[in-house]
Amino acid sequence: MSDINAILYEALIQNREDQVLVPQVATMAGMAARTVYEYCADPRRTPDIRAIRAAFAVTQSPTIKMLLEPPGWRLMPVSDLATPQTDSLSREIEDVVIHTGNLLQHLREGLKSKETATVVKTARLIGNLEREVMEVRRLFEDTIRQGGEWEA
Repeated sequence: MSDINAILYEALIQNREDQVLVPQVATMAGMAARTVYEYCADPRRTPDIRAIRAAFAVTQSPTIKMLLEPPGWRLMPVSDLATPQTDSLSREIEDVVIHTGNLLQHLREGLKSKETATVVKTARLIGNLEREVMEVRRLFEDTIRQGGEWEA
């Protein structure tokens, strides 16, 4: 059994509280309880980082914490992370337009191409661009719904 599997086994199963802990870890990690059990017992399975983080959150095990926080490192609460903020949605959209400029150029070139690989890559890029546009649209609608301002 690998060290990680053994640590999870010890923290979640060995103390006989697995019927409570494993479902909590699974729910928090967004996976099936069976998967968490497999991570604990099957050395061929490398545990997903989400399961390790959830196991620490549920158990507060110092051994699991050492997996996530090696010597010289420190776990940082999400609340301590700085998130880039702009003071207006229009500046956010300007950033998106700037970043998608090169993508648009590649798309135009790809659409003119006769090579299958280039056409496939172009289709994938178009899909990515559509997802980004939908995300910007969602952010815009959320901002307006929450009473935000839109600068023209």
